[in-house]
Amino acid sequence: MTSNKTTVLVVDDDRIIRERLQAEISRGFYNVEVAEDGKSAIEMVGHADVSIILLDINLPDIDGIELLKKIKEIKPDSELIVITGFGNIELAIQSLRNGAIDYIEKPLNMDEFQAALGRAQERLTEKDLLIDRNSILIIDDDELVVRRLGVFFKKEGFEVFTATSGRGGLEIIEFNKVDVVITDIRMSDMDGIEVLKAAKSFYKDIECIMVTGIRDNEYAVKSLRTGAADYITKPVNLDELLISVRKAIERINLNRTRLYRNRELKISQEIIARMNEALEKRIQERSSELNQMQVQLFQTSKLATLGEMSAGIAHEMNQPLGGIALVAKTFRKLMDMDRLTRTEIESGLNDIEASVKRMSRIIQHIRTFAKQDTLKFTEVNVSDTIEAAFSLLDEQLRLHEIEVLKEFSSSLPKIIGEPFQLEQVWINLITNARDAMNEKAKRLKAASHDDANYDRRLTITVKNDGSSVIVTVGDNGLGIPQGVRAKVLEPFFTTKEVGEGTGLGLSISYGIIKSHKGRLEIVSTEGQGTTIMVLLPIAPPVGISI
Repeated sequence: MTSNKTTVLVVDDDRIIRERLQAEISRGFYNVEVAEDGKSAIEMVGHADVSIILLDINLPDIDGIELLKKIKEIKPDSELIVITGFGNIELAIQSLRNGAIDYIEKPLNMDEFQAALGRAQERLTEKDLLIDRNSILIIDDDELVVRRLGVFFKKEGFEVFTATSGRGGLEIIEFNKVDVVITDIRMSDMDGIEVLKAAKSFYKDIECIMVTGIRDNEYAVKSLRTGAADYITKPVNLDELLISVRKAIERINLNRTRLYRNRELKISQEIIARMNEALEKRIQERSSELNQMQVQLFQTSKLATLGEMSAGIAHEMNQPLGGIALVAKTFRKLMDMDRLTRTEIESGLNDIEASVKRMSRIIQHIRTFAKQDTLKFTEVNVSDTIEAAFSLLDEQLRLHEIEVLKEFSSSLPKIIGEPFQLEQVWINLITNARDAMNEKAKRLKAASHDDANYDRRLTITVKNDGSSVIVTVGDNGLGIPQGVRAKVLEPFFTTKEVGEGTGLGLSISYGIIKSHKGRLEIVSTEGQGTTIMVLLPIAPPVGISI
């Protein structure tokens, strides 16, 4: 409702939608222009005084978001409402972020359309680009009453329509936006209650005030139950009627404000929901990247460990190979002497088979350990994973003259874990202990101290405290200096010389234990040694989940 009509531009390549919106908007005292493509819309916005634009986001000649941005550049004070296809909310949200005030979906919901148009109108009013005037329709078969009330409400600043019959009044309502209807309850063609019902079918928020010369409480109650805002008897007190009209308009404005705020809340919630979805997706992608990085670091650490253990593994392989070679040499010598008996052959073949089986076990374990595969968490006996680690390290520890002391509690409960990851943890901890003891021996020798009395000793214990399996790996090596203890769990941090360590061992171990819902604790005294304690939660009984 305006004194100077506001122009609304409808931009849509669908003729039916253009015509329907044009008809609906025209009822509300607006000038309406239409455009069927982006090029026409830009020309019209540049030359016409357009304040509100209804913009189809999918046009044949230009991207809707780009068109929206161009319109905002040309008319920054204009209000844009986006029309979007069903299920294309993401594009609508993108439009809101680029300056649109609202959106309506196809197929068109006219209630949502009216809410969107009302919000645009409200924004223009706040910018002083639109002056609100409420409209009143006066219906009475007494022409004198119609003229008198019309003159009065025009002086009060209302847009006034008049009719001398119920049907005439409904024709005005059909083609014009009316806020308040003042109608006589008794007319020749239809009564005011019928007018009220029909008016409510056009506009849900229209208000009706009944005026009659009949003092009948039954009509008053019936009118109010049908939805009338008030009931006034003739002769009409104009001040009383004006108060009633203003109260009705206050109620209309209150309902519209609530509708607009609810619409704003819905849009805000949808934007937040989409932002949360996008954030969750980014988090999932980032988590996947981090998991992949962790797998790669784990694999790097495993390969580095295998490289370090190559000498010990070669010795492990040389022993059975040496046995096979010895059997072959014995066979040949006995053959030359013609003394090779069936008993000698069976004994030699048994030795060969045992050696081959030993080598096969070593090769299979190395291949399985080195293979990068999907992690499989199952019930695991922690002692078995420790023994698997020692199967790769035993010979290496022997060559480094390290005494190994094992103390495993009997009947240890199982945990839920990934056996090869746990094996990697024990290998990392044991090799770190080995290096710390070797470095201590090296320093003692360099300082001209006799290191003959220094016995390198590795202690590993496994016990159960009722809720966790506790693995302790201790050494009597150098210990960790006070200044670097806070950094030892950081990736790539190492105190070893370049080429002697990757700095991944402890950080990888810490990550693995954390993924097993366990804890890794370090106690160290510089010059005396280090003890690392790993606590792994016990697997729940079958049928109980955690």
